[in-house]
Amino acid sequence: MTNLDVVKAYVAAVERFDGKAAAAFMDEAIRFTELPNRIRPAGGADDKAALLAGLERAASRQLLREQRYHLVSEMEAGDRVVLEARWEGVLAQPLGKLAAGETMVAHICMLFRVQDGRILEQRNYDCYEDFTG
Repeated sequence: MTNLDVVKAYVAAVERFDGKAAAAFMDEAIRFTELPNRIRPAGGADDKAALLAGLERAASRQLLREQRYHLVSEMEAGDRVVLEARWEGVLAQPLGKLAAGETMVAHICMLFRVQDGRILEQRNYDCYEDFTG
């Protein structure tokens, strides 16, 4: 399995809200960094426990009914993988000007570092389309 395969399998697991499957691709020391955006204005960093807790909350489908990552481009260079994606999340409840059932959209660049078949680092640049109304 290439590093690109590892990352794509991980993203597919996250898309399904499958924490157990996603955890299999995470190094114990994984660090997720999210740059400031409309959802997380100050940005932030999470460890494996925080990532899995977030996936568990998402799996309840209280905020999102479903989500999809439409990959636009991908690149692998050594231990680095870069994915560009259009993310779509169908809301389970209203958020800003969007009603339940409507789709929230973000344009995302995700940078990964993979070591020994496990994701050690993920850095996200999430650009959400306006939902604040």
